[in-house]
Amino acid sequence: MNRAFALTSLGGVALLAGLLLVAVPERDTTLSGDWTVTEQARLETALLHAESGSARAFKLQTKLDRLEAWRTNQPQPGFPDEFNRILYEMKIPSDRTTPGYKPGYQFRELASVRRIRPMEKALTWHSRGPGNVAGRARGIVVDPDDATGQTWFIAAVGGGVWHTSDAGATWAELTDDVPNLAIQSLAMAPSNTSVIYAGTGESFYNVDTMNGNGLLKTTDKGLTWAPVASTLDDPRFNNVSRILVSPTDEDLVVISTTTGTYKASLYPTSSIFRSTDGGTTWTEVHNETGTDSFSGPRILQLVADPTDFDIQYATKYAAGIMKSTDAGLTWTDINSGITDLTGRFELAVSPVNTDYLFASAEGTDHSELWVSWDAGATWNETVEGGSEPNWLGAQGWYDNTIVCHPTDPTIVYVGGPELWKIDIASVGSTARTTSRLASYSFPHPDHHGLAIVHDGGGWWILGTNDGGLTRTSSGETGFTVPTSGMTTTQ
Repeated sequence: MNRAFALTSLGGVALLAGLLLVAVPERDTTLSGDWTVTEQARLETALLHAESGSARAFKLQTKLDRLEAWRTNQPQPGFPDEFNRILYEMKIPSDRTTPGYKPGYQFRELASVRRIRPMEKALTWHSRGPGNVAGRARGIVVDPDDATGQTWFIAAVGGGVWHTSDAGATWAELTDDVPNLAIQSLAMAPSNTSVIYAGTGESFYNVDTMNGNGLLKTTDKGLTWAPVASTLDDPRFNNVSRILVSPTDEDLVVISTTTGTYKASLYPTSSIFRSTDGGTTWTEVHNETGTDSFSGPRILQLVADPTDFDIQYATKYAAGIMKSTDAGLTWTDINSGITDLTGRFELAVSPVNTDYLFASAEGTDHSELWVSWDAGATWNETVEGGSEPNWLGAQGWYDNTIVCHPTDPTIVYVGGPELWKIDIASVGSTARTTSRLASYSFPHPDHHGLAIVHDGGGWWILGTNDGGLTRTSSGETGFTVPTSGMTTTQ
């Protein structure tokens, strides 16, 4: 009996092998399609910029060799070529030309699991921390409906959107029901404060970066969130770095995006998209293509004139500043006078006079503050009276933020590893004095966002950093860390 079983099994294996041999078609050299041509061009361009004999050059040449082997039906060293081709084809859905799931699959699967989970087996979970130290946060929205300035929405890159209505004494997590908790940008519609947009991902390519998946949107002030379907599973919306919403039209939205992740995509693109229907559809109004994932001209910031939404500014890594005068439809470089375009720029517009612009920049060998007194027509680098303080500390690519004083047009606050105050001698001057406001030891270092909060009588500073956030008690003094209960530790 055992022998008969063994013979039967062997016969079945032989039959299966025969079927496989019959089923495997001749290699279709057209399978590669246009993507191989594009990929070859990209690899060849990158190889031209790689140092001869370097490890990077070797890797790029290896990829080119394998791509050529694929296109010419040659065996690929170290790869089971035909099996790899069949496996690739098996993963292509009927409605696509490349492997992948249908857009929105993460949200659908999460909803499906929740529907089929037996209610009697559902467990109630209680947070047990750690709640005394938060993780990195970037985006800030201060609710204008609260005249006391105590209601905030915070974007945590590893923990979703968080909300407080008591200046950080207590916190609530708002996005537990979404599958992607990497949030870097937030924007509220001034004309309808129930509408908030959240941008997922992180655009700075640090080693712990998490890719996002488009935009989230709430129409009930954070109680429920839904993905903006037009941005799902589209690599152009992998990481949404900044969001602008028109002060008079909740459906007019302008966003900046990047593709790729650190060491995972050598060819990122960065774009500005514009929507006039609340995100249902988008128009790509500007595009930048980088030469590699770290130093390409990524668009990392959008800023609107606080008195005129038609006037907008965008900053580009290693490429300076752009301006739009038609609410983001068209963009023009405005780098006249800027002599160092090697690093990241962050820009602030003075609320006292919106022609006054300030840009904190990661220079070649030191931190730089560029100033324009004519709405970006010309720029001048400010100069310290004594030794130059390096407030970005060689980390301007990662932590670089700036905000203007609410009433004094010659004062700005900048954040890098520490927080600093920069006082320019007078309007039209380039002389400055820089002083440290907060050190590495307290509050948490590496600052990513700064906002001025008005409380009905005075003002203070609210900022995000690698430890969550910090605030001053009044003006620029008295730092505290109101993050107890914000369980986003990384």
